[in-house]
Amino acid sequence: MRGQLFRAMALVLAAAVLATACGGAGSGGASPSAGATKPSFAASSYMATIQASGKLRVGTRDDNVPFGLKNPTTSKYEGFDVDVARELAKALFGVANGDDVIEFVSVVSATRIPTLQDNKADIVIATFTINDDRKKQIDFSDVYFRTGQKILVKKDNTTIKDVKDLNGRNVCSAKGSTSEKNITAQAPQATLNLQDTYAPCLILLQQGRVDAISTDETILFGLVKQDPNTKIVGAYFSDEPYGIGFKKDRAGFTEWMNGELKKIVADGRWAKIYKQWITPVSGDEKKNPEGK
Repeated sequence: MRGQLFRAMALVLAAAVLATACGGAGSGGASPSAGATKPSFAASSYMATIQASGKLRVGTRDDNVPFGLKNPTTSKYEGFDVDVARELAKALFGVANGDDVIEFVSVVSATRIPTLQDNKADIVIATFTINDDRKKQIDFSDVYFRTGQKILVKKDNTTIKDVKDLNGRNVCSAKGSTSEKNITAQAPQATLNLQDTYAPCLILLQQGRVDAISTDETILFGLVKQDPNTKIVGAYFSDEPYGIGFKKDRAGFTEWMNGELKKIVADGRWAKIYKQWITPVSGDEKKNPEGK
């Protein structure tokens, strides 16, 4: 019961951060599909299958600021990943409002691949790093976001400055994530405290039950916004190219998905979504996933 209360408190804090930093939820810019007719796809394609179902089922996180959050006040999903998914839904169905044709499915790191394999979602867009092991199990789109792993500690911590300093320390990360594997590989003497999501990690850090949290920098940005008595330290010690995951052998889906992602970058929608959700926590602006 206490754990549920802590998690609820963390979600409320996260929602407040997003509302303050970003001025509430948004679509990340106008879609060229607004007012368009429903696209036509080959009957054998997976795009036609999704159209026939009436919904694009999107697996995403519900408490991962600034990428995915289910706002506890409105029950609506918000964040960078969510708005990219909305743009794909608009293009797939030829509608102006992506929410009309999306069914969101909550996932955590460890359930992303099973959710696809069990056909509970058509795509998973949830800070999902592309790697060779995962590519054996599912397919990925091209890279739509790139970041790297860093470390979060309390502001008064002067002993943890880089990944090697995690040896002998208690470190919180997410189950089934590449972050977990990176810590094990580069700080093998660290004691891992693995949680389903990062909200409990922040509580553990605040309580002094772990010495650090380690995951992708962009996720850590969101935690710093929730608790300004924390800081990010060290250099990147991994490369994290995010892709949109989907089940293997989806006819025509890879080509369609990559084509739409290129359009989202080329016409400036990606930059608008970045500015809305990432800039308030990172302080920078980017035009594309590679930061160019």
